Amino acid sequence: MDDKRCKAPDGAATGAEITAILGAVDPTLLVEIQRSGATAAEVLEAFTRLSTDDAVGPVAQRAAGARVQEVMALLEAAEMLPERD
Repeated sequence: MDDKRCKAPDGAATGAEITAILGAVDPTLLVEIQRSGATAAEVLEAFTRLSTDDAVGPVAQRAAGARVQEVMALLEAAEMLPERD
C-alpha cells in the first residue's frame, strides 16, 4: 500500500500536502500525521512554530491547538526539526 494514499480523517492533510510542507518524510511519520487529523494549516503551523526561535506574529499570539501540539511532538520525536542558520 502506498502510504501517501492512506485515507486520512475528513479534513485532515493529505500525504501530498504534508510532503509539500515538510519535504520528504518517513512513510510512518506521514501516516502518523494523517492519523492525528491535523489539517494542512495545522501541519504548517506546527512546522512554523518549531522553525522559529522567537515566535512572532499571529502564530505567537495564541496557544497551539491540540492537533498542532500533537504534530509538533511527532516532528520532534522524528527529529524533523527545520534547519536553522
